Amino acid sequence: MARSDLCYMSATEAISLFKRRWLSPVELMEAVIKRADKVNGKVNSLTETHYEQALEKAKAAETKYRKREKVGPLEGIPLAVKDEAEIEGYISSSGSLPLKDNVAASTSYCVERSFDAGAIMHVRTTTPEFSCAGICHTKLWGVTGNPWNTAYTPGGSSGGTGATLAAGMATIGTGSDIAGSIRIPASASGVVGFKPPYGRNPQGRIFNLDFYCHEGPMARSVADCALLQNAMSGPHPRDIATVRPKLNLPTEYKSVKGMKIAWSMDLGYCEVDKEVQKNTKDVLKKLSDAGAIVEEVDIGWTSDALTAAMNYLGHLFGNTIAPIARRHRNEMTNYAREFADFGKMTDGADYVDSLEVASEMYETFGPLMESYDAFICPTLAVPSVPADLDSTRDKVLINGKEVNPFLGWVMTYPFNILSRCPVLSVPSGRAKNNVPTGVQIVGRTYDDRTVFRVGHAIEAADPWYSSAKHRPKL
Repeated sequence: MARSDLCYMSATEAISLFKRRWLSPVELMEAVIKRADKVNGKVNSLTETHYEQALEKAKAAETKYRKREKVGPLEGIPLAVKDEAEIEGYISSSGSLPLKDNVAASTSYCVERSFDAGAIMHVRTTTPEFSCAGICHTKLWGVTGNPWNTAYTPGGSSGGTGATLAAGMATIGTGSDIAGSIRIPASASGVVGFKPPYGRNPQGRIFNLDFYCHEGPMARSVADCALLQNAMSGPHPRDIATVRPKLNLPTEYKSVKGMKIAWSMDLGYCEVDKEVQKNTKDVLKKLSDAGAIVEEVDIGWTSDALTAAMNYLGHLFGNTIAPIARRHRNEMTNYAREFADFGKMTDGADYVDSLEVASEMYETFGPLMESYDAFICPTLAVPSVPADLDSTRDKVLINGKEVNPFLGWVMTYPFNILSRCPVLSVPSGRAKNNVPTGVQIVGRTYDDRTVFRVGHAIEAADPWYSSAKHRPKL
């Protein structure tokens, strides 16, 4: 890779070069900082920069490699950290004006583990207010644009991380996913995002007890995503929900030849854009060409899934931000205020109904997966939506049909309902407007390795970001 392309170098390649002393962590950090200075004004995905501190840590990492001292698995790698994640002594605003000066008292477990593994935070990234939307604009930080076409959103809620990675401003990044907030921006931004199964990665209270909620990694390649996931995962003494033992993912996989892969284009009820359909079929062909047995299935789901997700999220998540909405109503975005109001309208019966729907969905999906190694469907039903979409007033049309502007254009939340299933979102192509599309690879419960194996096979057929033609023109 040319030195001018360092900002798009993978973490796995960089670490290999660091160890051979053919590349310095300082050189890599300087490359992503230079790129961020050049393009962030067009994308607006960064909330804070910590360049001086990051360069000091990169110099320390360089010394470790030069002296052949013990290094962490992510030593010297530039890391983008979502603004929602808490870091002791740093601002953590969650994209909300009322919290613009909020200083965290502790560090989130997954971020702490990333730091312990040697990753170096140089930027914080944007998120919609309280991470409660699939877009990425706030009153605090303005509108974050998609690097591939800034008229569209990079997705949310980890949209700033997705845009930052796609634009070459970081090597790896953190995300969180409560209804698709890792996978939505992974698809719209054209990167890789992993929703681990519930309990795989630790979280702080109280959302560690919310089975929809997952902290996870984002990257530009499947191997890099696995590398960061390995740093994040494993049981934690302060999180009762984390599972044992720790699972370590390989970064290299054997072929998918002979694997059985099920797929559905619409999950039984979603309206799906024709370009998304085409790109999904292209991915299925790549898997078939690689020797996998690919079969369309009917999982029998209905729009009850959307109702269940809305009621669950409103009742638990919406009510957590309701107290702030009462005190700071006029300072909040329309979508966050509406979400808090919706939460107050839900009750225990709605919550119980959402659990009943979850059980019904797995009664069809679970037995189906006994016959297949993995399941594939689109990540989003449309490549993306406008960057400034306001779900409280704007319409979203797919194939000329109006859908729910809040979650009706995404296909991620069913797998938060089925939270024990690991899900990897990988790029599937680009639409005519140049915005990327993606597919979700869903595994059997806690079978993380298989979804990475399938993702690796898809990537191998046409490696992403391998040359300038596979990168945004910023």
